[in-house]
Amino acid sequence: MDLAICLTAVLLELGAVVLLLRRSLWREYPFLFLYTVWLLIGNSAILFIDLRFPALYAKAFWYSDSIDIVLRLLIVWEVFRQIFPKNSSLSRSFSKGLRMVAAGLLVAACMAFWAYENYVLPSLAYPAQARLASWRPHLALDRSFGFAEALMILGTLVVARYYGVTCGRNIRGIALAFGAWASISTANDAMIDLANSFVPLFYYLRPLSFVIMLVVWIWALWVYEPNPPIKESEGLELSRWTEDWNRTISTARKLYGHD
Repeated sequence: MDLAICLTAVLLELGAVVLLLRRSLWREYPFLFLYTVWLLIGNSAILFIDLRFPALYAKAFWYSDSIDIVLRLLIVWEVFRQIFPKNSSLSRSFSKGLRMVAAGLLVAACMAFWAYENYVLPSLAYPAQARLASWRPHLALDRSFGFAEALMILGTLVVARYYGVTCGRNIRGIALAFGAWASISTANDAMIDLANSFVPLFYYLRPLSFVIMLVVWIWALWVYEPNPPIKESEGLELSRWTEDWNRTISTARKLYGHD
């Protein structure tokens, strides 16, 4: 069944790449395209290693997964830039703040991973326990960054919802599927740290949820439906809100300075 899931994922990734190329969607969603190409190349290599060099599979998988954790930020950025276009009032008002929040989440993720790496684990008596312990740094990295990336997607969607920004079928499907998969993967990694009995679940829940994400992506991209333009009235309302907020911050700083 593991081989069937891996082969299905590679075929779906190939289908997504072909779809993006044939309909020239890669021009509209370049960061999604780059990430999908990475998935196709990386998972094809992992599948080949599993079939020809099974002894190297575990090491290749975890190193590939560690690279993937960083490249997932391409999807986060793609979702943000599509919902808040570069020249829009929303982007000008929120890009700096959201970048600071994203940077804070990434710093927190790095600190969580560093803390885990420096946490002294008890001695492990059995080979199975030792093998599991060798996975745990990768799981901690995946859990820390996956949580941060899921929050970035959620935060972007919540802000868009609050200001009435409509998401088209393409970005809505991409964002919701990616956010759900990142959340499931993070929860799955956390459960493994709680109890080794969740390890068999890890082998199936994470890859199956990944396959479902790819299916949703293909469905979302099957019909080209980008985000509708942001109404000017929404931009003006946001600009007024931003000016009021900046005045509030300025007043607070002056009061703090007098103190």
